[in-house]
Amino acid sequence: MRIEVGRILRRRWVRPATVAVAAGAASLTGVVPAAAAQGTVVSCNANPNALQPAITAAAPGDTLLVRGTCTGPFTIGKDLSLRGVGGTVLDGNQAGSTVTVGSGAQVHLDDLILTHGSAVSSGGGVNNEGALTLSRSTVRDNTASSGPGGGIQNQGTLTVIGSTVRDNYSLGAGGGINNNGRLTVRDSSVFGNSGDNGGGIFNYLAGQTVTVIHSAVHGNTARVSDGGGIGNNLGEVTVSDSAVYGNTAPSGGGIWNGGGTLTVTRSTVLRNAATGGPGSGGGIYKAGGTVTLNQSVVRHNTPENCAPPGSVLGCTG
Repeated sequence: MRIEVGRILRRRWVRPATVAVAAGAASLTGVVPAAAAQGTVVSCNANPNALQPAITAAAPGDTLLVRGTCTGPFTIGKDLSLRGVGGTVLDGNQAGSTVTVGSGAQVHLDDLILTHGSAVSSGGGVNNEGALTLSRSTVRDNTASSGPGGGIQNQGTLTVIGSTVRDNYSLGAGGGINNNGRLTVRDSSVFGNSGDNGGGIFNYLAGQTVTVIHSAVHGNTARVSDGGGIGNNLGEVTVSDSAVYGNTAPSGGGIWNGGGTLTVTRSTVLRNAATGGPGSGGGIYKAGGTVTLNQSVVRHNTPENCAPPGSVLGCTG
């Protein structure tokens, strides 16, 4: 088995050819109709506040092609796609969650940078209660100042594809992503995040699931308690063909499993650190539940690879 640490393979997306837009057809400042195959162009270069009115005016199922740096925060309560054109930034303006997705809404955010969200309770960058797909995007430099999910709070169904969740902070669980629903992370990177526990990803209750595939969870920190890279309280976490490395926590530097089920397949848990002293589980700490390693390697973790001794079959040292 060979895992390339730190290198994430991203799928190539094919963008439709640019379509000329007729001038003078705008009904909202900074918003112009485009060809039906592409949707509606929203220019935040012309008007930084153009996006939320365009979201409000859009019909369910519409696509908005967004340019420039848009000032938010933004709320999406209907089926909608937002696609960035040329380095589009959605800036939460430190005024709440950068993007809030309402219950029942099916939303696709593609090729966007979501930043500067500051939520008092949860979900600094994204607060999702619907069905959200985040692709080819970056969620960075967001904060949940008194709750979970510095980067993303998921209470619905969230799929993260070919994206990066980095440098987010929570005063609670899930510095990068806090999951209270169904989460899939594929071909992505979760790094440099900080939370009280579950520095990179935290999975909370029974029935809630996290699936990490072809991804890297690295350089995250749990400041107060458990799970520098990934923390699983009572739910189900599956890590496949991925790398969990360079994370830090008092207990379970790489992964902490408090209950429920953790399955690690064809993956590496490498060079993580637990600061709680001997027995704190630098690589994996099993506080309860079931932990299964399949064709995986847990090595070079400090102060030991797994704890308590003998608790994780196939993990030694």
